[in-house]
Amino acid sequence: MTLRLYFNKYRQILDLKKLVLPILLLIGFSSCTVSRFSNKKKSENIVMKVSEDETFVSSVGNNQPLARGVKSRGLITASMLMQAASVGSEALKKFIDNEKKKYTAEYSEGIYNLYFYNHLSENNAWDPEGIQLKEFTFVRTFKTKSGKIDTALKITFMLDTTNAFEIYNNAVFKLKVKDIQINYAKAKVPTKHWYMPWTYIQKKRNDKLDLDIEIDFNTTYNSEQGIIYHNIELGKFYFLIRDAPLDKNDPDYKNYYDSLVHECVDGYSFIVPRSFGHYYNGNEYKPCYSQGKYNITISVKESGKEKYIDKLIMDNSSIAIDAITEQVKKIK
Repeated sequence: MTLRLYFNKYRQILDLKKLVLPILLLIGFSSCTVSRFSNKKKSENIVMKVSEDETFVSSVGNNQPLARGVKSRGLITASMLMQAASVGSEALKKFIDNEKKKYTAEYSEGIYNLYFYNHLSENNAWDPEGIQLKEFTFVRTFKTKSGKIDTALKITFMLDTTNAFEIYNNAVFKLKVKDIQINYAKAKVPTKHWYMPWTYIQKKRNDKLDLDIEIDFNTTYNSEQGIIYHNIELGKFYFLIRDAPLDKNDPDYKNYYDSLVHECVDGYSFIVPRSFGHYYNGNEYKPCYSQGKYNITISVKESGKEKYIDKLIMDNSSIAIDAITEQVKKIK
């Protein structure tokens, strides 16, 4: 009787182990169901450029008194996870983590050693006269299968001059969106397929992308007292985009992107402090304050839109597998 009981429990373990491979195959099969607008990263190139105009802020300011989780997707069900075997638990968790990464993507670019002002100042380190930053553009391109260069993402941010007195009075500026174009995703984005009928149930969720955009302003400068301040963060901005359509045939495509134009970006930044130095006036060296060197860095995180049940399972897969493993270990 004891021997028979032992073989029955051993068979249980073998049955559980046999389910690991089907689960891996199912997840692998689901990873192929991605939008034709996604996974565009061949020969990727990211560039930034800044547009400067010293009259952009001053023309407005002269008329002023000086006073928005890792998302994931995978084709598995709770019942499948509840049958995972202990022998494959670590491998399965690692496989699922890799699947999560496929549906997210991160990239960044910066532009450095810019001048915030168009001339020196004899007044002080925070003299706002001559601000020339107008706007800056972030562009990501990739190479298509035919070898052509296509634009995946292009977004332009501009200085918000709605309340220009804030710049002069408080030495603080804000940003807003001037233009935005999202054609393709670097991350994989799930879509509907005829061989997976359930993907049509949530049709409105297909071919949609989430983006988190972070903008940082930094500077290095020295004070009149000879103190050097290295890589100081002046400000940080966040622009969160949710459910951005990638298919131009989507009836909401134009209205969606039109609604983002002129939208204010969360966050703020101080204007760039000028370094103390000297200039030669033809006869002698006189003290002055520099044109204010600074850097702009943009970081982008993409995420394919998840299906609710997939997110629920995928985000809790490690916990579930650990719990199952403990249960299997109790079979002695």
